[in-house]
Amino acid sequence: MDTASAIVTTFPLMTGVVLIVLALAVREDLLKHRIPNSLNLSGLVLGIGLAFLLAGVGGALAAIEGALVGAAALLPFYLLRGMGAGDVKLMAAAGAFLGPLHALLAAAMALMAGAILAVFIIAWRMVESRPPLQSSPSSEATSTWRAAATLSTVGKERFPYALAIAGGVVAVLWQRGSMSGLLALVGVP
Repeated sequence: MDTASAIVTTFPLMTGVVLIVLALAVREDLLKHRIPNSLNLSGLVLGIGLAFLLAGVGGALAAIEGALVGAAALLPFYLLRGMGAGDVKLMAAAGAFLGPLHALLAAAMALMAGAILAVFIIAWRMVESRPPLQSSPSSEATSTWRAAATLSTVGKERFPYALAIAGGVVAVLWQRGSMSGLLALVGVP
């Protein structure tokens, strides 16, 4: 187990702080379709700072490695315009709490959660009762045309990827047993 992972598992404070950062990011992403740099930077500094306070230089180095791995895992998707820079920075901040190995696992889980969320959004838009964006050549919208119009519309929308990142991080925290320490701290058996 790497140092940062040991810190997160051992200290419920680390788990609580990363969950607060993620919750704030999800809120901002859902409401404003962006994650503020100040939130991402605060999360990154808190992750590295707490790791340093709890495990010294080794903890800080593991947190920095986790941040770099988290950012590197999502950077290709940003470069391909599949997500915003705030999403990459949020994964870096979360990686500072997780360490390199678990940051990579959380990024993979976030990508899976994002795919599931995308399918849900597309399905929701397909059944949503809104008028077609334009009329089809025959003036009668077929289900195929409507599906194509929906996919085109959804492809241009901003996607709240902070929700998927939070899902991936929470899944890793749960798998590591970190959530049980936090839940015990707040009195949930």
